[in-house]
Amino acid sequence: MVPFSQHPPSSYAHHQFQRQPQASYPSQRRNIINASSSSNGSGQIPSSGGGQISSNGNFQSGRRSRGRRPLVKLSLSLIDTYRRINEVYYEERNRRPGVNNNGWDDEHYDYIFTEGETFCGRYVLKERIGKGSFGQVVSALDTVSKSDVAIKIIKSKKPFQLQARTEIDLLTHLKDRDRDDQNNVVRLLANFMYKNHQCLVFEMLSLNLYELLKNTQFEGVSLNLIRKFGKQILKALQFLARPDVDVIHCDLKPENILLRHPNRSGVKVIDFGSSCKSNRRMYSYIQSRFYRSPEVMLGLPYSVSIDMWSLGCILVEMHTGEPLFSGSDQFDQMQKIVKILGMLPDSMLEKASEQKLQFFEKNPNTRRWALKQKDGSNRVSPSLDPISSLGNVIEADPNGKKKYPATESGHSSANYSMFVDLIHRMLEYKPEDRITPDEAMHHPFIIAVQHNNTIVTEATASSTRSGYSSLRQRPDP
Repeated sequence: MVPFSQHPPSSYAHHQFQRQPQASYPSQRRNIINASSSSNGSGQIPSSGGGQISSNGNFQSGRRSRGRRPLVKLSLSLIDTYRRINEVYYEERNRRPGVNNNGWDDEHYDYIFTEGETFCGRYVLKERIGKGSFGQVVSALDTVSKSDVAIKIIKSKKPFQLQARTEIDLLTHLKDRDRDDQNNVVRLLANFMYKNHQCLVFEMLSLNLYELLKNTQFEGVSLNLIRKFGKQILKALQFLARPDVDVIHCDLKPENILLRHPNRSGVKVIDFGSSCKSNRRMYSYIQSRFYRSPEVMLGLPYSVSIDMWSLGCILVEMHTGEPLFSGSDQFDQMQKIVKILGMLPDSMLEKASEQKLQFFEKNPNTRRWALKQKDGSNRVSPSLDPISSLGNVIEADPNGKKKYPATESGHSSANYSMFVDLIHRMLEYKPEDRITPDEAMHHPFIIAVQHNNTIVTEATASSTRSGYSSLRQRPDP
């Protein structure tokens, strides 16, 4: 998301008569002028009565000499004043550790912050908690609300700033449509510019789902917890797909789903830096590879349904501990998809752009499309039974054994069958056939609850709801 090129500097920069830039901060100029005007050269400060006490105790007139008067400094001595301003400015800049943005940034145009530094007289920075191609995220204390916040500090390069403005517009749009904070989408609290960096202030959240997986040593989490996560993320997608909202996330992955609290199962979707409205699709190269939908890979038009594909991949990974499709590149990604889900429909490939030729070739005899074979590798055989292939991946550990015994709570054969069916419907090749958020919210796996070690739907469980509440792993978020 973000590959931008840097244009080479103009050759005029090396001209021997290049003029030195003036100090860029008006406050610096005022401070320098005031300081030079108020000092008498000996470090003594004029008294309030218009005079001062000398070292021998005698009173001396406080009237400034003609050369130290501000009016003279800004008229007859203007050149000397600016020369002194530049001297102080470059002395200060040379003390900064950075190499870009007047010394404020490192070589990647990321702001070099210090612990305890205050932004806008309000946010006291603590530590960096994330970094990406966009810039960095820093935890901070909001001294006004007395709460912890996360500040996303965008790189100072112009393309990143323009992209951040789009993110701010989308986040503001989402907040306006979700005033009561009911749809599991991160809240933008404020935004501002600081030393040429666009800054976005968010509520502070906890671990992302990838970090949660790491904490399980990539063993994955139970189907009961998968159900809780799935229901909340579906609610977010249901909100984004509403006609009055109409936002495609475009980069749904475990790293962009955060726990609200480290000891609770509540989650929120974050990072709308790649997002767009469905009628204003800005990019063709979107989604992280493991979670990239086939229509994006083939250069076909895309919609909110690409986020549903990503969610299907995420839910499987959260249970197994491993990505469902872990391609080493685009070609390998498509091979892994077809190996589990079968061959893409010819009708879909016929509409695709020339990008399809990276992955497929047409048999001249049958006129049917087939996977290309990678040089030096075995030909991948498309699955003929996607549901069975998905079940084998989801239910077994890397050694081929059952990951959870059927006797373990929430992991019966019936429960797994419902989960596999939901994932299969999330991973339909044709976007129009893929399950929608509204439909998924009513899928048996999502509405199922556990009662006395059997799976029942919410409709039939209403009479036993009070007895079930004590069996839940954690309270609802």
